[in-house]
Amino acid sequence: MTGYRSNPTISWIVEVLLLNITFSGFEVSMPSDIQPSANHKFVDILSNGKVNLSSNPLDEIELIQRGLDIKSVEKFRLELRWDIQSFAKAIGTNTRIFERHKKEHKRLNATLSENTFELAHLASTCIDYFENIERWNKWLNTCSLQFSSKTPLTFVNTIAGRRLIRNVVNSLKHGYNA
Repeated sequence: MTGYRSNPTISWIVEVLLLNITFSGFEVSMPSDIQPSANHKFVDILSNGKVNLSSNPLDEIELIQRGLDIKSVEKFRLELRWDIQSFAKAIGTNTRIFERHKKEHKRLNATLSENTFELAHLASTCIDYFENIERWNKWLNTCSLQFSSKTPLTFVNTIAGRRLIRNVVNSLKHGYNA
């Protein structure tokens, strides 16, 4: 777990987190919009079983910095039942680059890896609510006023968009209409 120390920003964040954990005297929990999901298989798929939702966050950070294996990413894409174009856009790349990674068996860079992990966490949370992938995919492709009469899938390629999707799904969990 020494890979994070080479990045000053991540190293600082880790130190702050560790200080907060040490001095708070309270049990540390994730923010309410990132609670562990019963549908955790996506993170497991991406990490080849090395990381799960109860793992140390530093393990996920190290894996992100090393880059995700394209075979695991492709398996995740197939589990979601997304076409390559939608998936590539969602993680911040294009079809040509994604296909080249597959052909050359290249790992994703840190940014694409992080976006893929965020998508896995979002998918787990949303599928827990919608109960299956088909219903979540249908919702993602349905226009909604909360997304300016566009589909939620339109916004999944940005951090703010993923946050909006998570917030809307959390609102649905608490009885608000989409």
